[in-house]
Amino acid sequence: MTADRRHGIMRHPRLAGVIVATRRLALLAMPALASCAASPRPGVTGGIPAGEMAVPRLAALASHGSLAGEPDAALRWTAIPAGATQLRIIVHLHGFSAPGEPLRLVQGRLPGSGLVLPPTPPSIAILPRGRPVPGRPGAFDWPAMGVPGGLQAVVEEALAPFGPRLPAPTHLVLTAHSGGGSGLARILETSLRGALRVDEAHLFDALYGDHGPVLRWARARAADQRPGVPVPALAAIARPGTATEAPSRRLAAGLAQAGLGAPRFRVLLTSAPHNDIPRLFGPSLLADAAAALPATSLA
Repeated sequence: MTADRRHGIMRHPRLAGVIVATRRLALLAMPALASCAASPRPGVTGGIPAGEMAVPRLAALASHGSLAGEPDAALRWTAIPAGATQLRIIVHLHGFSAPGEPLRLVQGRLPGSGLVLPPTPPSIAILPRGRPVPGRPGAFDWPAMGVPGGLQAVVEEALAPFGPRLPAPTHLVLTAHSGGGSGLARILETSLRGALRVDEAHLFDALYGDHGPVLRWARARAADQRPGVPVPALAAIARPGTATEAPSRRLAAGLAQAGLGAPRFRVLLTSAPHNDIPRLFGPSLLADAAAALPATSLA
């Protein structure tokens, strides 16, 4: 698999303002991610075949700088039929690299991300490149996405070249591996301010520090039971005897205290190798967030 820079996504100033405005509202307003599925948007015509591409530059990720030989993001999507009224957005935050090791966003991180998309629902997965952390070789963070409106801007710009054929987003899933967990937690914390509705969170050996943002999101999201709003789900997978076990067990205790349990809210332990966890469990969770996961046990 190689990046196809000829088809990289760039900003398209000529896009109709109404398309951009519709998507911004759908991502910013908490009820809109559900309510916009009621009927197709005017102008949604013609299907889109499944595919993937490298995204050389995204203006919304300008604060992440550039990394030699790497695109700003990679996209993968299912076939999206004409007249579709639902669209699931999946955003995956990658882990760290060994010092001096290339990131290989498209050739390495995308295949190992777990972003194997089932045919339904229509979905677009976005794998953004993190910002190299100054003074910490191999470490990344996601400052552009952890501020109010940041994730929405990334999604909006990534979707823009698809034009009016896309329905407005109806479902948002965040996934993270390893060091990407801190970025996911920050986005969840931001979502609690009411500017964004996250429907699912999948943490692949990615909870190293404070479990509080994830727990607070789970409580708030479970309490949102309005008609038409997707049923939420959380899966946090950790490895026993590693730095992710204790925070994950604290998260499990908090979920139990809040009355949130399996199969929609789970903290799981596995002995699978750290770098294999997204690839082993991500596809099953994207097909069914409540799916039984082999070689795991409840924490």
